[in-house]
Amino acid sequence: YSDANVDINAKLAFTSQTFLGWEDAFQGRFSQKWQALSSDKNWAKPVLTELMNWGRACWSNRCTHLFGDKKDQYRLRRHCLHLQVNIWYDSPRVQVLLDRTNFPDRESILHRNNEGIARWLDQQYAYRASMRTRASQTAGQ
Repeated sequence: YSDANVDINAKLAFTSQTFLGWEDAFQGRFSQKWQALSSDKNWAKPVLTELMNWGRACWSNRCTHLFGDKKDQYRLRRHCLHLQVNIWYDSPRVQVLLDRTNFPDRESILHRNNEGIARWLDQQYAYRASMRTRASQTAGQ
């Protein structure tokens, strides 16, 4: 790094941090070379805040790029939950292990919000697990 306007201690700190990894800086692990930059310790807080904000923005951008906006995440999760509900209603009884006559109307489940659907699915999984346990105990296994 040949810029004469940059102090040698700053160059050493930058090089040292590059060697250690900038990902570590986002987690608060800085090279000790940064301490030599200034006797004024007031520089650390704004620099750390800016690095953490930048790291958070990078992470948010990554998540948005991979998974889309939050509204898309809700819609995708809803679609997956609807598929699971339909499996419970459409699978053969030997796979479900539950008497579907006790199930509420499918549409009443599908019209719930995501959390309501997830709770209903959790209840069905728990009930099926208890039925399996009961069946294995009565079979002597």
